[in-house]
Amino acid sequence: LGGGKILTAIRHRRFIDLWGSEDGGVTWKHVTTPVPDSGRGNPASLSRLKDGRLVLVYGYRAEPYGIRARISKDNGKTWSDDIILRADAGGWDLGYPRSVVRPDGKVVSIYYYNDSVDTERYIGATIWQP
Repeated sequence: LGGGKILTAIRHRRFIDLWGSEDGGVTWKHVTTPVPDSGRGNPASLSRLKDGRLVLVYGYRAEPYGIRARISKDNGKTWSDDIILRADAGGWDLGYPRSVVRPDGKVVSIYYYNDSVDTERYIGATIWQP
């Protein structure tokens, strides 16, 4: 976040916690739980948008299975409701997203995904405008 401030999203069982440091990572404190239930749990990607907002993208491992995002305007203290990027997966085995912000401000979120519990997983991507 600049000025020695660090923010990280941590998967903890079925939810995602946000932890912050104001001294370059020497000490840490819990900030909030932006995703109180992600189904079976899934790590998130955390990125800063060009306008300063933060975007958190994660796999949602409960029905309807898919990929979701939330946005914060205040450096992670509060978060928007879910933004559904995809809700068409065939089962819970999905996620581990990584996201990058393009020069035009759109976000490319990449993740592994499935169309059915009986088919191979594949790498999918969603390009979206926060």
